[in-house]
Amino acid sequence: MPDPSTVTRTPRKISWDVLRVVAVFAVTLGHVTHQGALLHPELTGYPVRVTAQFGAAILLVISAFFVCASLRKGEPGRWLRSRIARLVPAYLAAVIVTYVVARYATIRFSGLPFPPGVTGFLFGVPQGPPTDPSPWYVPGWADLLANLGMVQEWGWRYELFYYLDGAYWTLPVQLMAFTAAALLWPRRRRTHRLTVGLLWTLILVPLFLRFVVFDPVSSPRFVETLFYGLGLHRVHLFAVGIAIWLWSRRRLAHWHLALFVLAAFSAQDLQVFPFHQALPNDPERWPSAIGFAIMLLLVCLAARGPDWRVPGMARIAPAVTWLAGISYGLYLVHQELGYILARTLLNVGVPGWLRLPLVLAAAVLGGWAITAGVERPIHRWLTARRRDRPVEPGKPQVKDSESVSVGGAS
Repeated sequence: MPDPSTVTRTPRKISWDVLRVVAVFAVTLGHVTHQGALLHPELTGYPVRVTAQFGAAILLVISAFFVCASLRKGEPGRWLRSRIARLVPAYLAAVIVTYVVARYATIRFSGLPFPPGVTGFLFGVPQGPPTDPSPWYVPGWADLLANLGMVQEWGWRYELFYYLDGAYWTLPVQLMAFTAAALLWPRRRRTHRLTVGLLWTLILVPLFLRFVVFDPVSSPRFVETLFYGLGLHRVHLFAVGIAIWLWSRRRLAHWHLALFVLAAFSAQDLQVFPFHQALPNDPERWPSAIGFAIMLLLVCLAARGPDWRVPGMARIAPAVTWLAGISYGLYLVHQELGYILARTLLNVGVPGWLRLPLVLAAAVLGGWAITAGVERPIHRWLTARRRDRPVEPGKPQVKDSESVSVGGAS
């Protein structure tokens, strides 16, 4: 067995960092310039409006690719614990910060009085009708507990609690996918044929359930809750990400990958736009479909092609790599806190052309803060003792892969 201290790591490919940065900023721009105005009509006036929805979908594809790339290097249980140690603490910190900031901001924005005392401020119900013509929803203790427990999808249709931030839905979906991957990976009976069959099942069965067994127009609430709560509307993204990894390892033929890409593209279009047209609260269909298709092809190019060391890339590579490294933290804090900052800036007269870069800069700063202050140090602390333990003879060490995670409504 080689000495772990002498093992050389594969050089970081700038192509993956570029894809991740483009995807996360596509999500951020879409939320700030498009979805923000749908939720809060006063948040308009930006110089651009990004109505395409594909960023988080691509990030889930990349996440699935790197699940395979990292799982093959070591023990699945240890890998899963490392993933949880990296993702969950930062998420919980973001939930608490968002809740406290949202409590203060939404009460102020709605023109309501603050309940007395610290407990009243955090959990009390403001008295009286809102005096602002555009009141904001004031979150309560049930929302906080539901978001901490990642069960928002199981109750908001019944008005039991709500998302503190729309960007949180992918965290439970990813954790379920990571757990399934860790459980299925070590099975000795897992053959290539069974793996490929499972990938096709992940694409076709949710479509069959949603459009054949049930009707997306008249599905009962409990059916929608189960479908979305289990992440069945997005499992095709994990399937195509795994298929791309198999193809990159030359374990899947070109024609077979082409079928997977086409099927994933069709499934994405059907799941996001089940009526084949954008609804009033949706992003635009064709920009979303075209953006997803282009990015999916670029993921394939990054997976098997040469690194994108084009002229001029060396100059921006450090910045791109840094942004990619904080993309998870940026994703956790950009949406609801971004809306609150945008409303605050609007209240003091900041025009839209200046408000947009300020909100984006604040999202980057917040992403860096949660990455450097929570995600990385807590991950190191939680995994330090396990890394210090001697490795069993014949068992390779798990090298923790770079973080690729999301959580937003795209």
